[in-house]
Amino acid sequence: MDELKRRILSDAVVGEGDIIHVDMFLNHCMDMDLMERMGNALAKRFRGTHITKVLTAESSGIALACFTAKALGVPVLYAKKFQTGYIDPDVYSVDAHSFSLDKSYTLRVSKRYLDDSDRVLLVDDILSNGQTMLSLLELVSKAGGEVTGVGVAIEKAMREGGKVLRRMGIRVEALATVERIEDGHIFLA
Repeated sequence: MDELKRRILSDAVVGEGDIIHVDMFLNHCMDMDLMERMGNALAKRFRGTHITKVLTAESSGIALACFTAKALGVPVLYAKKFQTGYIDPDVYSVDAHSFSLDKSYTLRVSKRYLDDSDRVLLVDDILSNGQTMLSLLELVSKAGGEVTGVGVAIEKAMREGGKVLRRMGIRVEALATVERIEDGHIFLA
């Protein structure tokens, strides 16, 4: 998606290690027009795969997941990181680890909203090491559902996440792919 690639090259900031800060348009202060076009682009790539739900993890992927689900005409569901009074206590849960935050947490989805009849598209803002996606895959598996694919705004090709998912036979679609980062500069595929 050329518009997203232009925004990455013009606005993204490289942080410590290979962290890419896109919070000025993607995952904190969001450009909603761009977000809608990205959701439409992901939906177009997965049309015809009979998706019944879009699933993401709290919280950076929620907006993209919402626009993707809207374009597909299906509900969006997000896995919560905290057990609150607003979620049914009967949940599927998995442990997840964020390498960028160096933090572990538990993802939860109510059993009322995910079951063995679901064909699920997993969506997130950035795919790096793939731990969040692997945890979401496990949630869908616990529910007996089927993952139809993974859609992300940005994939870091220099990390293993996309490679691992593809070796598992999962279709991965990225709207922009970062090939490498050198001396604070981002190089896209």
